[in-house]
Amino acid sequence: MMKQYIGIDIGGTMIKFALIDQAGKIGKKWRIPTNLAENGAYIPSEIAESIENELPTALESVKGIGIGVPGPISRSGETVLEAVNLGWKKLPLKKGLEERLGIPVALINDANAAALGEMWQGVSKGKRNLLFVTLGTGVGGGIVLNGKILNGVHSSGGEIGHIPISSSEHRLCGCGNINCLETFCSANGLVKTMKVVDPERAAVHPGFTAVDIFKWVAAGDLRAQEALAATIERLGMVLAGIMNTIDVEEIVIGGGLSEAGDALLAPLRLVVDAHIFPQIRGNYHVKKAALGNDAGIYGAVYYCQSVHEMID
Repeated sequence: MMKQYIGIDIGGTMIKFALIDQAGKIGKKWRIPTNLAENGAYIPSEIAESIENELPTALESVKGIGIGVPGPISRSGETVLEAVNLGWKKLPLKKGLEERLGIPVALINDANAAALGEMWQGVSKGKRNLLFVTLGTGVGGGIVLNGKILNGVHSSGGEIGHIPISSSEHRLCGCGNINCLETFCSANGLVKTMKVVDPERAAVHPGFTAVDIFKWVAAGDLRAQEALAATIERLGMVLAGIMNTIDVEEIVIGGGLSEAGDALLAPLRLVVDAHIFPQIRGNYHVKKAALGNDAGIYGAVYYCQSVHEMID
């Protein structure tokens, strides 16, 4: 009988669950709202309660629970060091859930989980080395080398969104630093750049989004094209620098901006190619992520399996 695992992806608005076997087949999926009351104090118990309610007869066959968390995990794997969007600081999530459910729990950063998910069951299936980038309201990342996440000494490996960018502007990042990559190359960053390029745009189109910018680009709007080109130039140079450092097989782009498809990826490939080391040029791929919102769930289970095998 196939071993069963539970994958969990904790987001700022929803917590996604799935029962997945060791081959990657999903048996059941469900979700619950993320309760942010009292700095997320109720989230652990609500996770446990939801599992007990949804899988009352299957818990005995579950070998482990993998959880993707929006923040760094301690080197011991026991504690969520901080999850700003949830209000958590030094939360011993692993121990609490294990004591209640009696099932081994493995914690992993959510972007790292998504990277592993794409490697295991997504667009990079069969590969072992990749650079995963999420372009959404922020910029996240995960680096997989020889099938394992590069986590770093301080659980901050792969924080691509916080690579510093040289600019005459002064954009404050949520991390507290100035001019991080995500302040320029996230969906929000693209909108800010559009406002710099065309200060009057917001008056004509209040509340415009990155989706609107891509529509304007497709319609031949020169200012929108300028804003997108500046965004892609910065992102492409950074990705080329990372590729020149780690030399992996693929760059996988996920997150909301990736839905633009070739309108984003085609010019991005050109910029990366213009700056990448000649030995790598032509020997790697830039791909759109395939798993969408399920990437983190798959990756959390993959990570849990690898931890469980080490313990066994």
